[in-house]
Amino acid sequence: MVKRKVAYVTLLGRSPWAVVNTYYKLLTRGGRAEKIYVFTEERYKHNLPKVVRALKALSEAYNTNPAIETVVVPDYGFFVADEKFRELFSKLEKEGYRMGLDITSGRKALVAAAIVQIKEFPVAFIVYMGLYDTEFPDRPYMMIPTHMQPIKNFLGDGSEGD
Repeated sequence: MVKRKVAYVTLLGRSPWAVVNTYYKLLTRGGRAEKIYVFTEERYKHNLPKVVRALKALSEAYNTNPAIETVVVPDYGFFVADEKFRELFSKLEKEGYRMGLDITSGRKALVAAAIVQIKEFPVAFIVYMGLYDTEFPDRPYMMIPTHMQPIKNFLGDGSEGD
């Protein structure tokens, strides 16, 4: 059986650290992606440059070099996001990719649009990483006790806790 390539789609909301730390945790578990897409709303686009730099740095540290693209949709742009996710997932499927979706930092409009669209395409995982103690919101993954950062794959691979 041929293993399909993975395209990692992450949703940037209020917390850049949530995007970076979830990606970091997935890398520590052997996760790899050939492409990364960071979706965000207009009001959070100022965080994109530092998030992209962090994703690149982490990728390089784990000897991988995915192409990284960003997509900005209007604030509360459910309909625009819905269309952009459908177009992206359709394109990626034709290129032989499975989608991995991180909803940790995403706002409701983006999360809903992504989940509604992704169900029609080949999906590798849909993950959310929690943070049990809000004392640690703006720290790198390795500076937060791992038991305080449970991750859940909603496709049921058993990834709960660390």
